[in-house]
This record gives sequence, structure tokens and C-alpha cells, in this order.
Amino acid sequence: MRGNSAILNQPGGGSRQGSFYRTKRRDYVLPFLAAALVLLGSFRLVGFSDLSVPENVSKFQISFGFIALGYLLSWHFAKRLTWLMLLVAAVARIAMLPVEPGETLNRRLWDSKILAAEHNPYELAPDAERLLPFRGEEWESLLDKERPSRYLPGLLWVYSAFDELGDPQDWFKTVLVVFDLALCLLFALRFGADRAALYAWNPLVIYAVGGLGIDSSLFLLPFVAGYLIWDFWIDQKGGVSVIKASGGIGSALGQMVCVASLLMGIGAALNVLMAPGLLWLVWHVLKRSGIRAGLVALVFGAAPLVLSLMWASISLNVDFGRVLAPEFGFGERGISLIPAMVSFVSGLQVNPLVYLAILSLATVWMVHSCESLERFMSFYLVWTIALATTVFPWSFLLLAVVGVGSGNYVFRVSSLSVFAYFGAYRIFGDTDAWSMPWTLQVLIWLPFLFAAAHYTVGSRTKHGFYVHHF
Repeated sequence: MRGNSAILNQPGGGSRQGSFYRTKRRDYVLPFLAAALVLLGSFRLVGFSDLSVPENVSKFQISFGFIALGYLLSWHFAKRLTWLMLLVAAVARIAMLPVEPGETLNRRLWDSKILAAEHNPYELAPDAERLLPFRGEEWESLLDKERPSRYLPGLLWVYSAFDELGDPQDWFKTVLVVFDLALCLLFALRFGADRAALYAWNPLVIYAVGGLGIDSSLFLLPFVAGYLIWDFWIDQKGGVSVIKASGGIGSALGQMVCVASLLMGIGAALNVLMAPGLLWLVWHVLKRSGIRAGLVALVFGAAPLVLSLMWASISLNVDFGRVLAPEFGFGERGISLIPAMVSFVSGLQVNPLVYLAILSLATVWMVHSCESLERFMSFYLVWTIALATTVFPWSFLLLAVVGVGSGNYVFRVSSLSVFAYFGAYRIFGDTDAWSMPWTLQVLIWLPFLFAAAHYTVGSRTKHGFYVHHF
């Protein structure tokens, strides 16, 4: 009867009042139910985080299921419940702190310790005799002991700065959680709590940052800050042409462009995969606002990456071919999409530089054709993951740059499907062999492909080929 009365009395005030109260109840019931599930799953998952124990794998996945269900419900989050979003995000990440950090964090802490001790981690591998006195409890879990560092100099410089404050082995994950919560707040201030929950309550983010100690927030925070400045002050105001109309690069709007370039440049100095986003910005400022504005934006944006690479080249004799794009190399226990398909069909292992060259050509085309930074970054990041020869679960966190604001399903579903990666431990246990079963590969990549196709078709249908027309 309630449904019939709502239809029959639609023009009246009573139906609107009933709809208002139903909406209000949903806005509060679903977020608190989602919060309870996320917290329940987070605390439960900690006890089964040792995936080398075969019995823990199924319990780990069940715990993830609680977080995933809460995450799905959070897609109907209330825009104004910022305090709840931040509180649950903080508690869930803190609950993960007892989890043993991953091999990536241990290796970066090792390299930074060697650098702080005035040794060269780009020339000395961890198993070098000269570094024998530095071996500690984390030695056995180090990644690629026989290879020198492959991380960007800017990133190791940040780690070394923290190393000066004392041994960060016990507290560095806490620092990463603080950076990650600042990123959650940044998303909430720009898009509201409903969009920010797509990152803050994301099970992959919670486990990767709070548990494994993945440092994605170190480069995402400055890059996203610059991206959001551009999105709000430029894209939402009419596009790049407004810079010239407002008085050029010397105007208040032009200064905001310089700040955006600098912040995005800092993010690119910590993860070079972010650099094409800066390239898009500089090219479109140059094309529509003049050579002077473009060169100023280039100086601000390129300075962090160029200066860190110059320092590394002069002081550390770094081989840039090894550190600039580690995702396009061969890493232990990595997965891939297009390279794996090519290898399966042809039976050959293609040189990773071939895929990097294809991505570079596609990036040049997308820089020219995409008239908004959001659209460019969406396509660029999808193609980067699809062509990379070494993809880890946390590689999908790159999609948060655009996935939170646009709410596209690429970031949402890939953050859930990639947990099939951890199911490999059910098969391999403590063995050294690594060959990802095709069944798990399908579980990971099929939702990613469907979501990418949905975004491509949907964006063309709603906005045409260009998001903005000038």
C-alpha cells in the first residue's frame, strides 16, 4: 500500500515527505552497516595475514569478503559523513599495522639505510661483502638480494630523510598511514565523503598501505593535489583557454597552474609513471596559452624529477635504464595482461622495451587527442597497466588518481578482483616456483577489461570524443 500511495499521490507533499524519510534512513543505515563490515573484516584479516600457512588463505579471503561487502555498500555513502569516512579509514589502517610488511617496503628501507650510510645502493647489491655489517632481522625477506637498487633516486632520498630520524623499520608504516589519511581528506574536501570512500574504504588500499606498507600515498598525495588544483581551477572553469583570457601565466590563475605543475612534478619524481600527466599539462598550456606559459609550467613541473636525476647521475652514477620504468622489466611474482597473452600465443618472451615503446606512442597520441586531464589519465593509466610486464596488486592504486573523482568502475572492480592474486598461495605455499594459474588470471583481468570497456563506451556516449569543446 505504501508503494501505491506514493505513486498515486506523487504531486502531493506526503509522498515527497515519505521519500525524504526513506532517503534519510538509507543515507544513515547503509554507511554505518558498511562501516561495521569494513572494520569487522579488517580486524579479522590481521589474524590470517600469514599466507605462507595454507589454512590461512581461505580465511584471509573470507575476511576480505567482509571488507569487500562493506566497500560495495559504501558506494551509496552519504556525502556529508566525512567524520565517519575518516574514522573508519583510520581504524581499519591502524588495525592492519601488526601485519608483516611486504618485501617491497623492506627492500626500500634497506636501500635507504645503505644510502644514509654513504654507500651507493645503485652499485652495491644487498649481498655484497661490504654491506655485511648492515644485515639485520629483515635480511631474509629482502627482494632481489643479488641486484642493486632499481628505485627512483627521489624516492630513496625521501626514505633516507626518514632514516635520519632513527630506524624507521618499526614506525614507517604509521607514517604511510598518516599520508594516506591526508589523501582521503583531500578527496573528501574536493568530491565529498561519498567519493572519498571509494579510496578510504577500498580493501586493496587498506591492506596494501596499512598491512604491506606500500608507499603509494607518498607520490599520490602531491600528484593528486596538483591534479585537483588543475581540475577545479582550470577544467571546471572552461579549460586551458581561460589561462590566457585571465591574463596569462602571471595572473592568479596562472600561478595556480604553476603550483599544480610543481605538485605533479613532485609526484612524478617519486614515481615516473606519473610523468605523462605532467607532459599533458605542459603541452596543452603551451598550445593554448603561448610558449611563455608553457615553458614556465615546464620549469616548475620538471624541476623535481630533473634535479633528483641530476643528483643521482653526478653523485651515484645511476643507470637510468634500470630505475626509470621497473614496471617494464621482469619482476618476481609479477603478473601481466597483454605481455602474458602474447607470450601464451607465440610462446616467446618479448623484450619489455617493445611494450614501453608502444605505450610511449599511445601516450603521444592521447596527449594530443584528449582535451581533459581526467580523460587522458584514465586512458593512460589503463593502458599502462595493460602493457606493463610486471604488475602487482598495488599497481592498480595508480587508478585512484582519476577513479575517485569520476567514480568509474575500473578502479572499483580491479581493487576487488585483484585479491584473487593472493589465492595463488593456496597452490604454491612456500615453493619458489611462480606461474600464475590462468583461472586466477581471468578472475583478475576480466573485470578490469569489462570496466575499462564500460568507461570507454560511456565517456564517448555522454561527452563525445572530447570532454571539453572550445
